[in-house]
Amino acid sequence: MFAKFFKSPSLVSCFSDDFTLATDKIISYEYTKRFSKSGDFSLTMPFSRDFLKALFLNGIIYFDGDWLWIQNISYDGQQISVTGKDCKAFLETRIVLPDDTGFEGYSSVEGTTAECIKNYLDKNCISPTDSNRKLPLIFKGGATGLSNDHYMARFEYLSDVVTNLCDNADIGFDIRGRLASKGFEFITLGGTDRSFAQSQNSRVISSAKWRNIMSQKFEHGVDNLLNAVYGTDSQNYSRLVTTSANGISRRECNISVSVPTTDSWFEKYALNEVKDNFETHSFEISVPFGNYGQDYILGDTVTVKDDFTGDLYNRKITEVTKNYSNGQRTISLVLGQQKQKPFQKIVNNLINKTQQRK
Repeated sequence: MFAKFFKSPSLVSCFSDDFTLATDKIISYEYTKRFSKSGDFSLTMPFSRDFLKALFLNGIIYFDGDWLWIQNISYDGQQISVTGKDCKAFLETRIVLPDDTGFEGYSSVEGTTAECIKNYLDKNCISPTDSNRKLPLIFKGGATGLSNDHYMARFEYLSDVVTNLCDNADIGFDIRGRLASKGFEFITLGGTDRSFAQSQNSRVISSAKWRNIMSQKFEHGVDNLLNAVYGTDSQNYSRLVTTSANGISRRECNISVSVPTTDSWFEKYALNEVKDNFETHSFEISVPFGNYGQDYILGDTVTVKDDFTGDLYNRKITEVTKNYSNGQRTISLVLGQQKQKPFQKIVNNLINKTQQRK
């Protein structure tokens, strides 16, 4: 399997112009792809001056159908290590600037979820007023999401806005290179229900008993949970948007929300701000390499059996990790949402506190 390397793409060049290297001399490769946010990768190859000359910071790698963005290159005379993110991270380099049509200095959009996303992409990276903000990206579309969506943003990272819109509508997205022409295309993804609960599509039921799971880890916890959410708008009006929890099970927080408390979308977006603070109920499983991509893909909903309790769960595939090492290839899946990592929890807490001081 060959990896193709390219220079950092410009707004006008084609991939054929930027091509630098194709090689199958890959020692190891690990890439975690996520449904509605960027993923990260690491790749090692034998040291060679020719290889080193072909690698560029901000360059692109196309390997095993994945489009990767080089952020760091290191070498020691034995190996070259390359790390970075996938091309979805392009959106992490732009913020959403306010416009004249928004409420109280916000950039406000309405329409289907896909139309809302396209609006933000057009204004902030596809056809921005400042040409220096432009990315080599076109909007291709795909899944539409909600038929009547609404969002307000101001100085948020474009990646966060797109992820919030996708998560709220239960869709994902990808950014892929266009080898036959130039630049990249933004695609919205819907996923397919392949669970035991439906009959329209082929069903996927994963269990060690049927030998389509090599290992599994189940997680259920509340240490990251926030379930009593107070929302505060830009005018400092607040209201409670969840009321079900009480006693020692109740975990309160206050969240800044970009829409007024009177807006019909206020509750959804307040809850979306704490989407990472949920009751954990997820599986992490290793599966045979050939099953992924043939029977199911990222974003599909499948049924998994907890072989320790016998219970069945329907869960969306939210993460896929590919690992190639020593000639062996493995695939690991995350079904449902995992517990927030400690570092990310600290970062999100700091962001929330900063927003509340605005």
